[in-house]
Amino acid sequence: MLLPFYHKQLALFLLKMCELSYVQFKQGGDFTIPKGFKLVKSFKAHTLQSEEWFGFIIESEHSVVIAFRGTNTEPDWIADALVFQHPYPYADKGGLVHNGFLSIYESCRDDIFQAYQHISPHKELYITGHSLGGALATLHALDAKRNAPFAKVVMYNYASPRVGNEEFTKAYSFSVPLSIRFANMHDLVTQLPPTIIYCPFTKQLWHYSHIRSPIEFSLQTDTIKGNHSLTTYRKGVQGLPSSIGTK
Repeated sequence: MLLPFYHKQLALFLLKMCELSYVQFKQGGDFTIPKGFKLVKSFKAHTLQSEEWFGFIIESEHSVVIAFRGTNTEPDWIADALVFQHPYPYADKGGLVHNGFLSIYESCRDDIFQAYQHISPHKELYITGHSLGGALATLHALDAKRNAPFAKVVMYNYASPRVGNEEFTKAYSFSVPLSIRFANMHDLVTQLPPTIIYCPFTKQLWHYSHIRSPIEFSLQTDTIKGNHSLTTYRKGVQGLPSSIGTK
C-alpha cells in the first residue's frame, strides 16, 4: 500500500524550510521568505538561560508552514543532554517526553499559538524541523492536532532523535497519522537517546521509542557530522522514489 501523504517535492520543500531556519538564526532573524508566502511570525525560544531564534511561521493562500531549527549553540547541546523525562502536558495520556526538548518547546509555544489565532483554520498546517528541530516539530504536531484549529496537520521531520516513551508515541500516532520521519541509517543522532536510560543516583529508568512512519535511506560520509547534515539529507530525499509503499 502506498503512503498517501508522502510527496517527494513536499519533502524537499520542507527540507528547504529547515535550511532557512538555520539561516534565520545565523542572520539574527533575517531570511528570504519563499515565493508565494508571507511571514506570519518569527519566534525565539529559551535554551537554559539563553534566548535564541528558533523558527518561523509562513503562510500562502492555502497553507501554513512552521519550521523549527536544530542544535546550533552550546546551550542547545546541553538541552539535548537533559534526557530525564517529564509528562507531556498538551494531550491527555500523552506519556513522558524528553525534558530538554520540552523545555525549549514550552518557551515558544505561547507565541506560536497566538500567531495561529490570526490564520484561517481552513488552511493546512505543515510542520517541519531538522535534528533538535525535528524533536520540536514532533512535540508541536501532537499539540497542534489536539489544540490548534487546523483540520489538516502534516509533519515531516529530518534526522530527529527519539522524543518520548511508548505511551507518547502511541498518542502521537493516533492523533497525527500524516507524519513522516526521514532518517539516514548512518546518522548517530537518530539513535539517541538510547531506548533505555538508567540513572544510578535515583535508580530511575527512562524508556524512549521513535514515532512511527519512518522513511529511511543509507548514505555514509564517514563522519558523524556529515551523516547528520542537511546536505546529506537533501541527497537522501532526492534519491527516494516518487512514491513509497508501507510494509
